[in-house]
Amino acid sequence: MSTKLKAHTAAAVAGKNGHSLISSDKFRQLYAALVKYELLHERMGLSSSDADGAASAVSITLDLELEDTVVLSSRTFAANFVKGVPVRTLLDHRNSSTNGSAIFYGAVNAWNSGAPSAVKQAGLATGAALANKMAGNQKVAVAFIEGGATALTECRVALELASTQKLPVLYVIHAEPERRLGRILEEISRMFPVVTVDAHDAVAVYRVAQESIVRARDGGPSLVVCVPYDQNGATQNAVANMEQYLAGKKLFRNQWKDQALAEFDREVGAACLPPANPLA
Repeated sequence: MSTKLKAHTAAAVAGKNGHSLISSDKFRQLYAALVKYELLHERMGLSSSDADGAASAVSITLDLELEDTVVLSSRTFAANFVKGVPVRTLLDHRNSSTNGSAIFYGAVNAWNSGAPSAVKQAGLATGAALANKMAGNQKVAVAFIEGGATALTECRVALELASTQKLPVLYVIHAEPERRLGRILEEISRMFPVVTVDAHDAVAVYRVAQESIVRARDGGPSLVVCVPYDQNGATQNAVANMEQYLAGKKLFRNQWKDQALAEFDREVGAACLPPANPLA
């Protein structure tokens, strides 16, 4: 990786003293994106299981570059919103009857009205990563994979290719705590790094994502396993968790939420307006 690219990547997480800390501006950006992402899911009437993917979708895609490839799942398709795709475009695509892939601002969106294929998700990202390596463009591919141990087993060929060719790719999978992934994760960890993180902890996911993306740009795949742990039997919320974390560090500002809400209302309001009539 070039010195310039390394410096650019490190700047995203550097603190005022140059250490590997998240800056206040980055905390604010991450929090605002998370708030708007969850509000979008709520307005679209998506299930709570979809909302479980908020922290990973936002934290992992937030600092990706325009030319990077992202293969999204039905759980994380709204991550396009984080990268600047208009709300109306997302709604139109969500409500369309078109199955198959659509490309939004360099992101390959693999969700459809049916159950997504883990093999397809991993295959798209791995193919894009191979093309990136051959082009030497230092771009990465990220795949959000649906399913548990079975899905990872089905993706074994793609994962092995990524390992042997040292491809610039990051795989992300959501797994329920009660599902056993031990054996397959052990097998994958012998090929490349596997990191398990709390799916409700946006800050933790962001830190893991930054390390994994830096590794990917340098030619090394990784797997991030997002597990939605409950706290004393109570379902957690990524926004509330982040607010508590920031408050503990005396970084949280109520105006951050007010600004995020106002921006979201403007974007949703614009999306709900009827299209302009050129004949009027």
